Amino acid sequence: MKTIKMASAAVIMLFALSANAQKFDDSASFPFGSFDVTPVVDLALRYDDNVIRSDINAIESWSRIIAPQITMSSSLGASDVTFGYRIVNEDFFSTSADDATDHFLFAQSNVEFDSRNRLIASLNFEDGHDRRGSNFSIGLGEQLTETDKFKESDFDLLYSYGAFNASGRLDLNFNITELNYDRDIPVYRARDRVSTTVGGTFFYRISPATDATFDVIYTNISYKFDLEQGNPLDSRELSYLVGLDWEATSKTSGFAKIGYEQKNFTSSQRTDFSGIDWTLGVLWEPVAYSSVEITTSADSNETNGEGDFIRGENYSIEWRHEWLERFRTSVRFSLANDVYEGQIADDLAIREDDYQRFQATAYYQFRRWLNFELAYIYDERDSNRNRINYGRNQLFLNALITL
Repeated sequence: MKTIKMASAAVIMLFALSANAQKFDDSASFPFGSFDVTPVVDLALRYDDNVIRSDINAIESWSRIIAPQITMSSSLGASDVTFGYRIVNEDFFSTSADDATDHFLFAQSNVEFDSRNRLIASLNFEDGHDRRGSNFSIGLGEQLTETDKFKESDFDLLYSYGAFNASGRLDLNFNITELNYDRDIPVYRARDRVSTTVGGTFFYRISPATDATFDVIYTNISYKFDLEQGNPLDSRELSYLVGLDWEATSKTSGFAKIGYEQKNFTSSQRTDFSGIDWTLGVLWEPVAYSSVEITTSADSNETNGEGDFIRGENYSIEWRHEWLERFRTSVRFSLANDVYEGQIADDLAIREDDYQRFQATAYYQFRRWLNFELAYIYDERDSNRNRINYGRNQLFLNALITL
């Protein structure tokens, strides 16, 4: 969601670090010049009883996943730089059409000029894929002979002015994301787009641990090819949000924002949208070894083939618990609703999809350098397009190996 990237980055990072701590990642590094190099590798077996997400043509299969990663980091005073590379290879035992290898490059630099001036620059590149039956191939997975491959690059720049203990401070953000699918035919070229976002968040301190926040975010979305001549999906979005951002007080930390969004299409044949946006995340830690995280958001997203855009709402709750020094668990349940607003083909009703997912995971640290993870996931989609309904069970057994 756009607002998460803007004003709540610090709190989101807190949630991410808390979640990652469940995995006992005590990986060691070795020096290489002025850098610390950290290699890790994930080895996994996965069982999926509905690989292409279809209740009509379900495919079940085991798969083997190998995912090595190398990260290099260096610090200079209060500033630091990190970059790395990760490759994820998955081979299915019973459906080779779903085999895939994804590549990820990432880099980030955190520069603190002084106590009032900070800059974070990050660059991410993914040479990845959409699984059959997901995204643009929802309900059509069996018609594909291979996965949909794409390349996505993302550059983000965040400048912060003001000391953290000041009564007011300002974050200014610039982001540009480019998505390109590999196949050079019209239906694939029509997915390619560039999204450019600029915005700012003003933080006003109302107590030692709580800030009032005020966000203004503008996004321009430009598609590279129009399936309908003279009727592009290009649009501009403008959002205003107000909220609170608080650090650990009374065993909770989090953020809560609500606001108003306008989405205006370049084409007069498409219907503009205006409505309420919100985002909320609360982390409650009643004791040091247990936490509960609640999140919810509402936002508009680009369409994946039907309608002009998707109006989405998401809700989730997760409980994480450390039972023993080397044994931890997490249980997560989430709900989502997607409404495909805009043009409807063949006089059909507006498409609406409801999703639910349950995930239970156990982590065990066998050695400092060897961690095991066992997970079960159930997810389903219930839509008013009956042909795309599905239920799905997955089972993961993963080993994380470090130095």
